[in-house]
Amino acid sequence: MVAPLMIPLGAIILAGGAAAIKGTTDIVKAHSILKLAKAAHSQALTALESAQAPVHRLLTEYGLQQLKSIDETIGQFAHWIEQNEMAVKRLDQELVDGFEVTVPELPELKNEITLARNWLKGGVAGASATAIAPQAALLGVSTFATAGTGTAISSLTGAAATNATLAWLGGGTLAAGGGGMAAGSVVLTLVATAPAAFIGGLTVAVIGSKQKTNAKQYLADVTVAISEIESAIQLLPSISHRVNELSGILKDLDSRAQIAINELIVLDFDPDLHASEFLRSLQLTRAIREVVNTPILDAETGHLTEVSFNIVRKYQ
Repeated sequence: MVAPLMIPLGAIILAGGAAAIKGTTDIVKAHSILKLAKAAHSQALTALESAQAPVHRLLTEYGLQQLKSIDETIGQFAHWIEQNEMAVKRLDQELVDGFEVTVPELPELKNEITLARNWLKGGVAGASATAIAPQAALLGVSTFATAGTGTAISSLTGAAATNATLAWLGGGTLAAGGGGMAAGSVVLTLVATAPAAFIGGLTVAVIGSKQKTNAKQYLADVTVAISEIESAIQLLPSISHRVNELSGILKDLDSRAQIAINELIVLDFDPDLHASEFLRSLQLTRAIREVVNTPILDAETGHLTEVSFNIVRKYQ
């Protein structure tokens, strides 16, 4: 005769086993999802790094070009203004060749020059110029000092480990007889093992379910990240094109400004006689400042800025 508790205890163990099997299956599926997602994410990041490398070099070159233009060309003009400050002030708010002259504030110019020189020397927060330059190029030299931000395309972690604690609540009495000593021994064994088997099975089931849910969420996050990476890769050629445009404009303005400033330097400057020469140097150095302070990318959207397009259209 089968002991009264053998069937329900056996059913409990079987239920725990079924739950454990389901949980184990979910854990295996979760690991498979995570593995595939991580592989896809890693592949996308590798593609991004490969595509970014030449653009990063280009941005570094352009950023250094910007800083050197401020240091050398604008620095030379600021030094000349400082030496001729009294004479230059006589031209402030005057009309020269149909343009109203607004003499730049010397402290502002000198501060911008000092900042550029410090960056070139690696003196800002210990950062080297080659590290600063790409971000300065993207965000504009003047804004970079306060608004420079580095934004990773994605930061993903694996599914969190799940801890499940279950309590077994229940009890009853074991009636003697019927199955004899052998059946009694089996029942005693079942009484000892059934709760553990059921708890263990449910624990595995809960862990498996949560890991599967977390893995699916991770996959969704990775899918979004990969989409962002692909968008970034598609944007890179446009960034390179805009950088090349601005770099060419800056090179031309810088060359013309140096010629104008050198012509100004050799003069025994008289504001009544040499206002046109001063105006030419002033306009060219202002154009340089406008170009170097033009952000290529919008720090919030990551898209090419409208202002950089307008600068290209203005000076090309």
